[in-house]
Formats: sequence, structure tokens, C-alpha cells
Amino acid sequence: MLVRKILNNNVITSNGEDGQEIIIVGNGIGWKQKVGEPVDESKIDKIFRMDTVSSTARLKQLFLQVRVESIQASSEIIEYALEHLGKDLKKNVYITLTDHIDFALERFEKGMNFQNALFWEIQKIYYREFEIGKYALNVVEKHFGVRLPEDEAASIAMHLVSAEYDGNMAHTEAMMSIVKKAMEIVQVFMGGELDEDSLDYHRFITHLLFFAQRVVEKKSLEARGDFLAGVIRDQYPGEVRCARKICDYVQDKYEVEIGEEEVTFLAVHIVRVTAGKGEEK
Repeated sequence: MLVRKILNNNVITSNGEDGQEIIIVGNGIGWKQKVGEPVDESKIDKIFRMDTVSSTARLKQLFLQVRVESIQASSEIIEYALEHLGKDLKKNVYITLTDHIDFALERFEKGMNFQNALFWEIQKIYYREFEIGKYALNVVEKHFGVRLPEDEAASIAMHLVSAEYDGNMAHTEAMMSIVKKAMEIVQVFMGGELDEDSLDYHRFITHLLFFAQRVVEKKSLEARGDFLAGVIRDQYPGEVRCARKICDYVQDKYEVEIGEEEVTFLAVHIVRVTAGKGEEK
């Protein structure tokens, strides 16, 4: 590989075997190098190959602004996540997570800590990503010698969740907000706490996540006839009203149309997760 461009002492670019521009990070890898010279491969820590020219440009711009330790910590966390989640992640996560970690450290150094409003939902729903987030705190501590608060584990988990879906962090945050609000409505409307250890609870959470994903992507379930809807309305009017309250909230907040199919299937899951407590409401 030949040096294509020197961004700073720790970041250079080159061309891969397919001619695509790649970004190479390593302590001192750009020091005293010149364009056109062979890359000192002994100093390579990480090679980044992005999916598009624009994402490569964004990553180069970011790497000019952040500390090399933030790049190294983020890469280590992502590699660990890839291994333990067993899922592909959108490459955009190298941009979003590196930027987040660097900024989180800057806030920490200035005493500007904040609470993640979705902490408990992330911990319960995305427990595998949350565990990786806690591991990430160890990685950051290793590289920087400081311990970020546990709320940052939830924030890091959110970036991983986003990378599992479409890579859009705003979509992921919206999905989590929908799930959180739906659970609040069910608990208040139906009365009492839900059994978080039950299989029906986890099925309900899964359904809510897919429901929320359809909302942010402005998709909807196909109509399959009204037989099931009629049965549910007759036998479980309380759960139907609860499901409709959730859908009314989503329609108002996100300006989307929610069909009766969504109401029906939400009601079915509410029946299961509350053991039919709303039948007489």
C-alpha cells in the first residue's frame, strides 16, 4: 500500500486492492511519511473501508477532529459487538460511536454529565447491547483512565441498536420512545405492573419494537379481514381501548395513519401480557 494522503500524524489514507480509498489509523503512522511512499504496516492499528465515498469523507473529517484514542476505543468496542452480537452492523457506526465517545469524554472532563431518559428501557429491552455498553466503559477507562457513568452504557447500546437497523439514530430514539410510552399506557390503563420475566412480556416487547419500526418507516400491516378484530372487540373491549390509546398517541405525535390491524394485534398482545385484566373495563 502507498500513502495517498496524510491527514495527521496518526491517520493517513491509501487505496485498497479494489482501488477504493481506505483510511488507516495508527500511532505515528503519518509521522515523517510522504505521499507515494509505502505505508509502514508495522504501525497499522485499524483499516477502515466505508460503503460510500460520502461516508469515507465524513469519517476522514471526523478523524481530523477527535483523539486517536477515541478512534481506537470505538473500534475495539465495535469489534467486540460484532463478535458477541453475531449481527452485521452498519458501517456508519464507526462514525457515530467514535463521535459519541469523544464528545462524552469532553463532557465528562467539563463535569457535564447527563441522565439517559431511556436507560431502563434500553437495559430491559436491549440487554445484550447494554451489556456490551458496560464492557465499553471498561474499554474507555483502559484508553483514557476515567470511568464514564453507567448512563453512557445505555447511550452506547443505542448506537449499536441503530447500527443493527437502518443506521439512523433518530429512528432508533423514536422507536424507543414509542415503546416506552406504550408500556406506560398499558400499565396505567390496565392497572398494575407487568411480569417482566414472562414469555408474553418479551413477546409484547418484540411486537412493540416492530410496531415502532413500522411507524418510523411509515409502513403499516396489510389488512387481513375483520373477523379477528370483531372477536377481540367483543371479548376484550378494555384491551382494545388501551391499544387504541397507544395508536392515537402515535398518530398525533408522529403524524402517521395507524390502521385497525395494528390496533387489533396490539390488543391481542395486551390481553396476553395482562392476563385479560381489562375484560371488564
